[in-house]
Amino acid sequence: IAVVASTAAFCIACIAALAGSQTTGRSIGLRIICTGIASFFRNIPLPAWSILLLLSFRQNAVTGFFALLFITAGHLTRAFAEIIDCHAEESHTALQAAGVSYLPIIIHGVLPNTLPLFISWLLYAIETNVRDSALIGILTGTGIGFLFNLYFKSFRYSEAGLIICILMIIVLAIDTLSNAIRRILL
Repeated sequence: IAVVASTAAFCIACIAALAGSQTTGRSIGLRIICTGIASFFRNIPLPAWSILLLLSFRQNAVTGFFALLFITAGHLTRAFAEIIDCHAEESHTALQAAGVSYLPIIIHGVLPNTLPLFISWLLYAIETNVRDSALIGILTGTGIGFLFNLYFKSFRYSEAGLIICILMIIVLAIDTLSNAIRRILL
């Protein structure tokens, strides 16, 4: 769920950042809406999203998915908009001055400059969401967090400790893999 939510948030954030960036945003109103929605999603803490969505969707995987999706999309949108403004402004301005239309500017000017940094942020989001998925599972009663909570409350500490060890191994493996990918991309 953490990987799927991160990937879906990545897709949403790419579109929202293009619309909300000072460099690529075509409408002031759309920029304000995109940055406002991203700030709203980003500023509500993950446990609050989990509890709010728990009331709507009950105890199931959809609750955790949407909690991770909302907060990750908010964070990634903000980061992507800043990356676009910092790293793609010159190419955007040059192509726009040459008379190139909007879509080719995005495809040939903005994305080649920003895509490696976007992927780096996606890898970071996956790392973070894997760690946060245990907390969401405890709060929503699903996934590995549910198992940890179940074992911990029934005084089965060896099984609860095993779950913590598994989470640590998974997070370390994802961290090692993402660092290797970052070295290749950047």
